[in-house]
Amino acid sequence: MKEFDIAIVSSYHEEILAADWYFTIQAQGKRCLIITPNPNEYNVLVKQGVDAVYLNDYFPAKTPSRAAIDGYFRKKGIDDMVKYVSTERAYYGQSNNHIIRYAYRYAEAFARVLEEYKIGIVLHAVQGGEVVRRCASLIADEKKIRVIYLGETFIPHTINLYADEFRTMLEPQEKRVMAPGDAQKFIDDKIQRKPVIFYETEKRRYVRTPLVKKFFTLIKEGNWNIIRAYFASKWTLQVDRRIKDFYTRVAGTFHDFNKDDKYFYYPFNVDAESELYIRNYEYIDQAGAIEKLAAHLPAGYKLYVKTHPGLEGHLSINSYRRLSRLRNVVVLHAKVNSFDVVKSSQGVIIVSSTVGVESYIMGKPTCVIGHWPYVVYGNFPATKNMSEVFDKLLSPTRPPNEPVKFIQNLYAGSIEGSLWMGHEDFKKMVAGILALK
Repeated sequence: MKEFDIAIVSSYHEEILAADWYFTIQAQGKRCLIITPNPNEYNVLVKQGVDAVYLNDYFPAKTPSRAAIDGYFRKKGIDDMVKYVSTERAYYGQSNNHIIRYAYRYAEAFARVLEEYKIGIVLHAVQGGEVVRRCASLIADEKKIRVIYLGETFIPHTINLYADEFRTMLEPQEKRVMAPGDAQKFIDDKIQRKPVIFYETEKRRYVRTPLVKKFFTLIKEGNWNIIRAYFASKWTLQVDRRIKDFYTRVAGTFHDFNKDDKYFYYPFNVDAESELYIRNYEYIDQAGAIEKLAAHLPAGYKLYVKTHPGLEGHLSINSYRRLSRLRNVVVLHAKVNSFDVVKSSQGVIIVSSTVGVESYIMGKPTCVIGHWPYVVYGNFPATKNMSEVFDKLLSPTRPPNEPVKFIQNLYAGSIEGSLWMGHEDFKKMVAGILALK
């Protein structure tokens, strides 16, 4: 049986710098295996001399009935398969039966891979709710193999890690210490908008497969899941986004930002992402959350809401219509800078958002209503009861924010290195992951 210190689960779209991960890990005296669902990536990696497996080679010969698949996953603790595949369904617009059949194939494939190879750690270099990723963690947990998800880089040259897809913080064995002065400097730089994180995004050792060849291979392999996902992604970015741009322009959905208003701020998540579908399922209907909050908004206040600035950040047209009916709710365009909105607000409400970091260190009352891992690092008011949110934000007995302590805690819970700030940082991050016991 071949042994590998770490196995990295790739994605459908060849974007995780798999070869760079592999050679960086090998250079540190450890053995790495890349597990990919993409035949094009597999072919490229093999040519580069990378130890890799193509998941489809491990698919079972037959896929059982839907009832049998439900029973198979029920034995593994998954009672609702429609919910289990909901992130991928929402993001790629595929049918439940199609994705559930692939979930079974991927789960069985991972079971066979993890029987053939001895793996120390299963690492997810990207966060996401694709069934291939969820099944990898499910089977690894079943076989008692450690699973790690990369987290965020808030502080330069650091990264936080998660122990599962629910973002349970993975604390390093030796907590690092940040001096109060350094924490305050980070806060001051952030507030003064000095660049803190520099993203170096060159494709290290990444070889792109020509589009025609890519589709020829996918069709030949019968890999319809990735083909469907590709076209669904293109539809979201190229067509659906433009339709919603046109609708919101004609309907006058977005309003000007007025810093002199008396308001609270609520940043939306991306509508179809694991942040909602896996970790905060009760907030999938984001417009519904605002309707509930608006019903409890104190007199004289407005609620400013803003869509996510990413390309997939639009809400549904129906959601925009519902929001337009709320007289005390102001919908801002995604291009409005969140920093400015936070700065003039009376307080911020988040489900799970990096805006929570900005608002807290700026001294703004920040109420967390969802599952957000960083809530443990500060004295955030938190509740899932919408009728309590504004009372908590306006309470005269609310404990004051402690920005320096929050940043120190954030630093103590991180490891050295980063995915994005250059290759030297990348090597340090890999060393930190490999050093975990």
